[in-house]
Amino acid sequence: MSTSPNSKLLSTLFMPELQRQLSEDKSLWPNVKGLFVITVNKRKKPQAKWYLLFQGNQVEPIITMDGDSAKAKAKAAKVRTVSIIVDDADLVNFVTGGMTGVRAYMSGKLKVRGDLMLAQKLEDVFNKTGGQERALEFLKKNEQQINAITKSKL
Repeated sequence: MSTSPNSKLLSTLFMPELQRQLSEDKSLWPNVKGLFVITVNKRKKPQAKWYLLFQGNQVEPIITMDGDSAKAKAKAAKVRTVSIIVDDADLVNFVTGGMTGVRAYMSGKLKVRGDLMLAQKLEDVFNKTGGQERALEFLKKNEQQINAITKSKL
C-alpha cells in the first residue's frame, strides 16, 4: 500500500479487501461485464483511481490501480467502460449501504460518464457479494485504521 495521499483514503482499505474476497470465493463473481473506472476524491480533488474489471461470472474480477493493465484487459475482453467520480466518504457510504447509487447520482454525490445502466450494475455487484454486511464487518475490524484516516480529513 502506498504512503502517498492515497493512504489517507478509506477506499485504500476497502478496495483491496473486496479484491481479496472475490479471489477467495468464486461464487461472488458477478455476471456483469464492464470496466468501472472510479476516481476517488477527497476535498473535491482527485486522489486515487481504481479500476474494477468484471468479465462475467467465469472470469475472476480484477480490482487494481494499474490503469494500463486494466484498460488493456478490458479492450481485449471487449467490455464497455463507465467512469464514476465519487468522494472517498461517499464511496464508503455507498459500499456500506448508507446510500444507494441512484440517490448518490441524483444528489450529485456520484458523477457518471458513460453507460448509466452499466453503472447501476455496480450496486448489484456489492449487494450480491453481501458487500454491505461485509463492509460493516470490515469497518469494525479495522476501526483504528479508519479512525486515523477520518481524523486526517480535519
